[in-house]
Amino acid sequence: MLFIYGALTVGGIETFFVRMAKERFKNNLHTSILLLSKPELSNAELLSEMKKYANVIFPKDIFHGPALLCRRLPLLCQVDEERLVANLKSIDQIHVYHGMHALLGYRLAQKLKKTIPVTVGFYHYIKYLWGGDNVAWHEKLNRKFIFKYLPEESLSFFSEGNRELYIKHKKQKFEKSNTFRLGVIDKKIITLSGDIVAPVKIAAVGRLVEFKTYNFYMIDVIKELRLKGVDIQFDIYGSGQLKHQIQEKINKANLQDRIALKGTLDYSSFDSTVSNYDLFIGSGTAIIQASSLGVPSIVGVENMIEPNTYGYFCDVWQHEYNLKGLNLPLLKIEDIINEFISMEKDKRVELKDKHLDSIDMFTNESCQNSMDVLKHIEMPLDDFKFNKYFYELSRIFDWFNIKYNSKHPRRTQFEDYRNINED
Repeated sequence: MLFIYGALTVGGIETFFVRMAKERFKNNLHTSILLLSKPELSNAELLSEMKKYANVIFPKDIFHGPALLCRRLPLLCQVDEERLVANLKSIDQIHVYHGMHALLGYRLAQKLKKTIPVTVGFYHYIKYLWGGDNVAWHEKLNRKFIFKYLPEESLSFFSEGNRELYIKHKKQKFEKSNTFRLGVIDKKIITLSGDIVAPVKIAAVGRLVEFKTYNFYMIDVIKELRLKGVDIQFDIYGSGQLKHQIQEKINKANLQDRIALKGTLDYSSFDSTVSNYDLFIGSGTAIIQASSLGVPSIVGVENMIEPNTYGYFCDVWQHEYNLKGLNLPLLKIEDIINEFISMEKDKRVELKDKHLDSIDMFTNESCQNSMDVLKHIEMPLDDFKFNKYFYELSRIFDWFNIKYNSKHPRRTQFEDYRNINED
């Protein structure tokens, strides 16, 4: 298998790729990953971990030409076919997240003169829905390649709710697409305790980005709890473009002693760090990993403005729990925290045990087995033809448009999308 991605920063997709490489390594399966970036742009620990289990390559390893061009515009660069074969002769599947990476994988397969299936993971639910028809030409081509050219079997939705969302908005049935849960954890033995010691400690882990709105409204929740005399601490782990805005809101609320921005949490330190908290709030893969530690985890519904949630992960794991607009009752996060604090010890242990039971479908072994089957997909016989020069020109023009146009749909994608699933 070949993964194609940008850089291995600390995030849900990147750590997933490492976990899959590790799981495949245990099964004597070959894995390569092509990172379209400088090595130093990846997290050093994550990159080192990946190198233990996979063949890590960079554009300079398979392309001719200036390094910057090979990283930014790989569709235009000349492939060194001898080095390409040396690095990727063992791959039997190409797996991607981005549309451009799918086209690049398709091109590399052609250069290898092998019929290798290109598979696409839907790691974020609006990845190919944002902007609707109001997207640049290259993005329309990405979606044409994914939804019109690739076999439906190549599309992997990581929940039934995600698949249903695309059925609704793409007007396709996706009957042959794959639906299986993302591999996040290995089963482990956890000792549970119902004790809590003041202050009650809550953690959030993830990128500080717009759609993870819980990083903002939790400041208001902590403020209200403090006004009511609750001894509580909230630690936010992660980095991102909204770091300064979050810190400003913490400062305005005068909660610097109660809410801390802890920076990036090393991949290897997640379990040992998060297991020390009483509660977790989040989304994506982080909430699954927290649940696997027996930490009661409140679902941080993405793009939710008010401090509401569907509840604990153990109660909604079967759903697309990140997604706003599910037909599930909404609960106030402040009420959930108060209820947790007032619980009897045995009820807290019971809650933690429910979280441990809820993660069985998210094991790395189960996910890897499901992904490995995709190597048998047959690609279409007809070639997918497009003008790569027009494609890259469209990407370049759109990059400037995104940078200088505040109303570009890529910049407003989460704002525009907040109510699309409720239409």
